[in-house]
This record gives sequence, structure tokens and C-alpha cells, in this order.
Amino acid sequence: MSEMKVYIKNSKDEVETLYSYCNRLSKRNNSILYKLENHLNMKLLDDESLVEIRDIILTVSADISKINNHIIIIGDNDEEL
Repeated sequence: MSEMKVYIKNSKDEVETLYSYCNRLSKRNNSILYKLENHLNMKLLDDESLVEIRDIILTVSADISKINNHIIIIGDNDEEL
């Protein structure tokens, strides 16, 4: 079985690999933690009510970065996704 590469058209109308796209989204999502902590002038771990928000953001980032490993393509190589 040959390895297929999956590409996506991003918001700038550029084509990039799904891996690259997911990696970039994950990094952007993680940067939200930094911006939020700077805005609040505190670490999210210092406030119990914010720990869950931090955990959700980190979980979503991890899930986004793993999407490339969980895609299953069924059908002909010529079939559009």
C-alpha cells in the first residue's frame, strides 16, 4: 500500500499538508494560554477555576496535533476527500 499525503487549503487559500496545518493550529491554540496568563497577570494553575480551562486548551492542542495520525482514507486514490 502506498503512502498518501493529505493536503488542506488554509485560510490564506494556500495548500499545505494536513500535518503542517494541524501543527500550526496546535501552536496557535497553545499561544492562547500564554496570552490569557499575561492578560490575567497570573498562571492559570494558580486559580482552581481556571485549571479546567487550561486543561481543555491543552487537550484540544494535543488532539489537533494528532489528527494526522488518525485519518483513515477508504476508496480509490483518485477519489476526492
